[in-house]
Amino acid sequence: MSESKLTKPKESTNEVAFTKAQLLKSKKYVHQTDVLSVILEDGKNYTIKEVEKLIDSFMKKEVK
Repeated sequence: MSESKLTKPKESTNEVAFTKAQLLKSKKYVHQTDVLSVILEDGKNYTIKEVEKLIDSFMKKEVK
């Protein structure tokens, strides 16, 4: 009985993913809706880590 618990790998990638629409309505990103509307794709889901990374790289881009 306990063998199945011992052999089951830990899932560290069990993060919740959100749609673009959900993130745009989020209180967390209320001041970054313009940025999110540009960098996020419709129909794709994103974790909070992914969104933070995309925002960070977008903000560090050189202005053309």
